[in-house]
Amino acid sequence: MSDLTPEQTDSSVVNPARFLGRADVYAQARPGYPDALGAWLRDLGLLNARVADIGAGTGLFTRLLLAHGATVTAVEPNPDMRAALGEGLRGVPGLTVQAGTSEATGLAGASVGLITAAQAAHWFDPARTTPEFRRVLIPGGRVLFVWNDWRAAGDTAPFNRAYGEVVRAFTAGDPLPLRVPEDDLPLFMPGGFEVREWTYTHPLTRAALHALAGSVSYLPAPDSPDFPALRSALDAAFDAHAQAGAPGAGASVELAYLTRAYLGTLDSVAPAPNASGSAVLR
Repeated sequence: MSDLTPEQTDSSVVNPARFLGRADVYAQARPGYPDALGAWLRDLGLLNARVADIGAGTGLFTRLLLAHGATVTAVEPNPDMRAALGEGLRGVPGLTVQAGTSEATGLAGASVGLITAAQAAHWFDPARTTPEFRRVLIPGGRVLFVWNDWRAAGDTAPFNRAYGEVVRAFTAGDPLPLRVPEDDLPLFMPGGFEVREWTYTHPLTRAALHALAGSVSYLPAPDSPDFPALRSALDAAFDAHAQAGAPGAGASVELAYLTRAYLGTLDSVAPAPNASGSAVLR
């Protein structure tokens, strides 16, 4: 039996708490997103209306949306993450930051044209999230889920294999499966969805590699007694694969990611042509 109270077992409480104390390392080392993804959304006209970025974290995807002209309300339940987002994007026009979850966004009804969730939707409960999305979207609004995954990139960069060996040593065998909740996607996007993929390479210094591992919820946190051993294993992998950087930049490794974007609807509609003149829904 769980020692948590009913309130604490609520996903809107437990999931944000997994990242308490990790905001600094998250902001330092998590990868961004391909610029081509932002350009695709812009060219589709999906950034013309207000965008709600749910589970916005420290603002990595929010930055991409803003860079391509979107007006964004960033919704983040974790107070540390939300503070880092607000500080990192202080004064940027077109941005509002507020507390909220996928189940209770705090947004007005029919107020946004696009809902995004980058590296976050695997924490969402579809039974409670989808009605909230339906409430806040304007008619014809869209939903976009995005994931970066180094596991899906396979061996496209030599360091991926070494990093995977370290992760497996500090989890119960295999690292967590790919984070995309494929069985639940039709529940979030019952009108169908299309899938796009991009490759993305993320350079990491030794310190950034430590921070990346410290930002991952299934690895020991930086204040854990197990973190020094994790850091030592990361150092060995780094030393085996590091390449000299530009003068004064120091050595770095490259972790390859596959970025997958799932763009869908809540209701069945005729798909609009995408930037290349075709659309694939499933």
